[in-house]
This record gives sequence, C-alpha cells and structure tokens, in this order.
Amino acid sequence: MNRKINSFLKLLLIAILVFFVKQNTFAAEVNLTIRDADSIVFSGTITFPSSTSSLNDSNGTPHEVNPSSVLAILASVDETNTDFSISNLQYFDSFNSLYLKCITDINGEKCDDWQYVINDTYPGIGMDQNILSGGENIYVYFGPQNRVQLSSNSVNTNENLIVTAEKYDYQNNTWVKRTEVTVGITTPDPNNPFSPIEIKTSPVDEEGKANFSSIPTGSYNIGIKEDYYFPTTPLEVINPPSSGSGSSSGGTGASCCVNYSTAQNISAPAVNKKIFDIEKAFKFLLSQQKENGSFGEDLYTDWAALALASGNYQNQTIKLIKYYNEAKFESSLLTDYERRAMSLMALGLNPYNTNNQNYIEKIITSFDGKQFGNINEDNDDIFALIVLQNAGYTKEDILIKNTIAFILGRQKTNGSWDESVDMTGASIEALSVFNETEEIKNALDKAKNYLKENQKEDGSWGNSFSTSWALEGILAINEKPEEWKKSNNTPFDYFATIQDEDGGIKNENLQNKIWETVYAIPVLSNKNWNQLMQKFEKQEIKPMVKVAKKNSNKKILTANVINAASIPSTENKVEIPRKSWLVRFFENIWSAF
Repeated sequence: MNRKINSFLKLLLIAILVFFVKQNTFAAEVNLTIRDADSIVFSGTITFPSSTSSLNDSNGTPHEVNPSSVLAILASVDETNTDFSISNLQYFDSFNSLYLKCITDINGEKCDDWQYVINDTYPGIGMDQNILSGGENIYVYFGPQNRVQLSSNSVNTNENLIVTAEKYDYQNNTWVKRTEVTVGITTPDPNNPFSPIEIKTSPVDEEGKANFSSIPTGSYNIGIKEDYYFPTTPLEVINPPSSGSGSSSGGTGASCCVNYSTAQNISAPAVNKKIFDIEKAFKFLLSQQKENGSFGEDLYTDWAALALASGNYQNQTIKLIKYYNEAKFESSLLTDYERRAMSLMALGLNPYNTNNQNYIEKIITSFDGKQFGNINEDNDDIFALIVLQNAGYTKEDILIKNTIAFILGRQKTNGSWDESVDMTGASIEALSVFNETEEIKNALDKAKNYLKENQKEDGSWGNSFSTSWALEGILAINEKPEEWKKSNNTPFDYFATIQDEDGGIKNENLQNKIWETVYAIPVLSNKNWNQLMQKFEKQEIKPMVKVAKKNSNKKILTANVINAASIPSTENKVEIPRKSWLVRFFENIWSAF
C-alpha cells in the first residue's frame, strides 16, 4: 500500500514539475522600452530568441552573442520592428569588445550616448555579458545619466556660483536632484583628459546643491568628482565691473601688461632666446612607442606613461593602457612597484587591481612600522608617500605619520635629501601635501633654499635629470619655474638649449634620450606627478584571487560602461546561478522518498 502511495506521489510531483517547467519556458520574456528624449521609440514585451544570435559589426564581421543577453533581445526587436535600427555596432580588437555606437530612430541617427538600465540598476558590464532570466524591465535611452546645472555660465570673482547635481529619470524624461556627491571646479585641461586639476570642490547638500564663492578668474569645467568629471559644463569667471573711474598711473585694478621700459626690477625678455617645443617633444616620444604599446623596458615605459598623461594623444594612450592591462610585472625592488603604481594612476588605472595585480599591497607589506623597504635608504619611502597620498591614505594613517617622520629625519642640515637635487625635489613633492605643521613648512623652506643655492648659471641643476626633478618640487609648492632665474636664465631656457632637432633631449644613447625626454615633458607642461595621478579611494588590502580569462568572451559596451574599456576595472566575478525556490522545494520533497 505504501509503495503505491509513494509511486502515485512521485508521478504527481513529476506532472506538477513538468507543468511548471513548461510555464517557465514560455515565461522567458522581458519588458523593453527604448526612449529618445520625449519619444518612446519602442515599448513591449519580448520573448527570448530561440537560438544563438549572430550580429555583424560595422565592418560586416559576424559575432555570436548569447540569445538570453540584452543585446540579443535588442537585436531581435530590430529585426521585426521598423521604428528603429541598430545602425552602427563597432568592434574594438584591442579590448575584444563591441560598442553600440548608433541607433537610428524616428528622430534620426543618434550616436555615442546610449545607456541601458535593468530593473532600475545601471549594469557594470556590456549588453552581451548581461544574461537575463526573464521578467526583467529593460530601459534603453539616449543621453547622459547625470549632469550639473549652473546658476550662471559666467560669473565674476565677487559673485557666488550655485551648482545643482542632477540625475536623469528615464521613465518620465525629467531630471531630479542627486545627493551624496561632490562637485568640482577644474581647470580646462585638453592635454590631460584623465586627471583634471581641481581648483575647488564641495559636497552637495540635501537638495543636490553646492555653493562656491571667490573663484579666481579663468575658464573652468564643472563636474562630479565621483563621475571622474565626465561629463562637464563650462564656466567663465571674470573680473568684477569697475566701480568708478580709474587712473592710468594707479588704482586697485590689475593692469593687463607690463611696461618693461618703466617697471623696476623687471628685465625685458631676451629676444633671441630659444623656446622649448613641447609638441616636437611629444612627437619624438610617440615615435618610440612599440607595437605592443610599451616604450621598451619597464623603466622607460612607466615614465613615458606619466609624460603621455600630460598630453592629449588618445590612441597612443589606449595602446599603453592595453599593454598595462595584459603585461605581468615582477621585480625585486620596491621602487619599481612604486614607479609602476604612479604610471597606472596617471592613466586612470586602479593600482589596487590592474591585470589582477595589487601594487598598493606590494608597497604596504614592505612597511616595518617606521618606514618602507630598506632602512638605509629614503627614496623608497619618498615614493611610497607620493603613491599612497593618491591612493586614499591620509595624515591620519599611522604609516603616513611614521613615514613623514622618517623622511623628515633624513633631511640634511643644508636642506637636501641625500645631498641630491633629484631626491630633494622628489621629497618636496612628497611632503608638500602635508605642509600644515611648522616642522614640515620649515623642512620645505630649507629644501627650497637648497635648490636656490645649487641652481646653475644656465638655469639648470647640472643636467636634465636633476633639473626635471627639481622642477617637480618647485611646481609642488606652487611656484613658477620661469621665476627661478640665474643670470637671467630659467630652467625652461636651459631645456630649450638641449632640445634636439627631432624634439627629444640631446643624447647619443637612444634609451637615455627617451629617459631624459619623458622626465622633462610633464614639468615643461607645468604639471607635477601629483597633478597627473588620478585619486583613488583607500581599499582594504586582501589577498588577490586570480580569475581565469576566457578569450572568447566579447563585451558589448554602451556609453555607461565605455570608460571601463579605456580605463579597465577589475575582473567580473563568475557567479553560479542560484536555484529557484521551486526547484529547491521539489528537491527537498524528493529527498524524503
């Protein structure tokens, strides 16, 4: 009798299970809405394609995508609907990725700003990698995800500027306030798209607003720090209007120029002096880039990354980023890891995890409680401080406090570090961020005097290497290199005299020529290392877990994840889909038999 009951129950459960499986099979649908401003291009429920989709890129090359992916859903609607079409799908071999560039709809062809959202969440992966299970609500829309609104695009130095942070409500085609972000005023920097220089920053209030006052005159870009200042809105700051009649001989207004014939203690500029050609220097540097994106040995490649970060050469920068994202780096020297971390951060790459390597961990684990690396040296401590202050560490961290104390203790009575112009310049840059105490201010003053006393008659510090590093320190304390004169020669004048016809710094040895040139380019662009390096949040140091890569994976990139291609992030975790409650319910019942 019991056997018959058990058999009957099993058959009943099988019938129920088959019924639910069929229901789930037919329920493999998603809700898709495509919006272009106030136009709903498409809205409907879509059934998953029955087989693997093959899509052609703009060159006609086919690429297979998972039929349950967002891209396959979008493509299946494109095939049967005349309201829109995917008009440009690009494949980037360097990233093994596809990019949804353009969709043509009732408003015409729209390109380069398509976003997609699933269940009110912006995915961090491409459309072909986002595998759906059914029942999701998908929104595809054209335009930015976030923006800032200014009270005025032009203010004077006496006026306040109110900036409102907003996010797009794609369901209602409206903009709403955005909170818990920081607004930044940055200098327009077309030569360095990855790391604009912050002039002022302010967190927004509960209404999404930030208030700025006393902004210096100039042209700026306003954006959100958490968005890496993309996109931005321009701002022009001018002098306030004159309050009364002025006098040609005096007054409080600033004059536009200097009359060298009457000004005291100001020498007229030398007419016949050479001027360093920074564009030619970049041209020389770019000519030395290898096919794999590097500049040869790690030493030259890393310093070249900092030089590239001070320019605007996107294709060459992307090649170098690709190289860093694929090349493994091993060294027995701590300073090599510090240099590599600086180069990665200058390109916007995460030093905590680039190509599954944690460079910050390499630095942190060398700390003995007082200093980094070799107790008899200070260069490893100086560069550790430069890296960590840009990796989220502050003066409140004990290792920063102790490292500052160690570096200060290594300063010579003449103001130098190691009797070296190079290390004195680097030390000034490392300490300049922490110049809030009298001890550090005095150390920086002594170091500045040491550089003053050792400047040569030609404006240099003996050679291009030392001159470049001296300028790193000078720029770090916000002084102008052109005001550092010796016999009316500035450091810039010196560099102009040693520039070769091909744009590089004169040297018969090509490797040394590259080396000298990549040192010089950033400072001749008036940028120091700290200004070039992007800031990263402090992360807990954990053991790295290697994730195997599958070369066959292709990523569809839309506007909201395209930066992940130019600035690679960490590996995507491979997750095993969780069993549904129904399957787990039947497994538990079945186990009872």
